[in-house]
Amino acid sequence: MGLINCCPLPTYMASIVTDLNPCPVNLGQIQKMIFWRTGNSCTVASALTSAYWTTQLALATTAKPVVSPFMVGKLSPGDPREFGGGNETLNGIPVTIGNLPSLGEFTVYQYDQDVIAKLKALQCEALDVIFINESGQFYYNDAATLGFGGFRIYNFRVSDVEGGEFTGVIKNMVKFMLVPGWSDTAELSAITAFALNLVNT
Repeated sequence: MGLINCCPLPTYMASIVTDLNPCPVNLGQIQKMIFWRTGNSCTVASALTSAYWTTQLALATTAKPVVSPFMVGKLSPGDPREFGGGNETLNGIPVTIGNLPSLGEFTVYQYDQDVIAKLKALQCEALDVIFINESGQFYYNDAATLGFGGFRIYNFRVSDVEGGEFTGVIKNMVKFMLVPGWSDTAELSAITAFALNLVNT
């Protein structure tokens, strides 16, 4: 997992920058997530309509997605996988052989633990995740079968409640891992007016 495969090399290096002034891409704050059983997908056009999600969230099949509570946190890339250093390798320069998994760490504040218990039940599932940012944009996998899907996550974990402080609030932590290279197929959708208002039925 996460190995860098360099052989065989292409005839020439692929062009990287082809636009002098590309539009900047800013993910912003992730505030919600949609969880799907691994392998589900739809078209981008469908995903950008509230009617599509209203229908999907009401399903009683394996294609049913579920929407998370509001949460805050971040995605952190994995460290490099390295061999050597010191006298083990020439000039003491380590050999980079790949990357470790990325980590998602988020916190859910002030939710009834009945809701958290349902979130915990997802720990038994093989899950894909779609992120929703502060602008109601989806951060999705554009390499999915139909063009809009989630990213496979592993070791999904939801903590028990933390709290009881005079100046604090109760909270639960959500953690998961994504395979190295997961963001190579990440795409940010157009802004929607409905994504942050999605709830489960």
